[in-house]
Amino acid sequence: MSAEVNRERKNTERIFARGFTLLGGIFWIAAAFAGPWAYGGQSFLSSLTTLAIYPLIFTVGVLALGWFYERLTALILALGAAGTVVWGLIMGWEGPVWIIMLAFFVTPTVIAAVLFYLAGNTPATDPQESKQPSAGAPA
Repeated sequence: MSAEVNRERKNTERIFARGFTLLGGIFWIAAAFAGPWAYGGQSFLSSLTTLAIYPLIFTVGVLALGWFYERLTALILALGAAGTVVWGLIMGWEGPVWIIMLAFFVTPTVIAAVLFYLAGNTPATDPQESKQPSAGAPA
């Protein structure tokens, strides 16, 4: 594989990983805000400032960390997905809760983790090319 192909593959994996993280963050920001506002009787501003801020901070943190440390971000996301499943087992979630959490949190988080991991492990250049001397270098 050429260096250009590896670079394009790595960039594609990064874009999709960040996209999954961003879309998941937007969903959970909306869910954390809308639930208490619509069903909990909290005011619009109170719900927005108290509950929606946590998913926003987490999403921005994961995106910032994933910008430079893809494998660490993949590990954190994988642990978060596994922790969610363990938490659901301990709390005894009902079927509809499992469906929602698997569809809107665990699966996208695992996909983002895999993409971050792949982006972190894709070499920037082809190892064969890096061993060959450049055209102007002395042999």
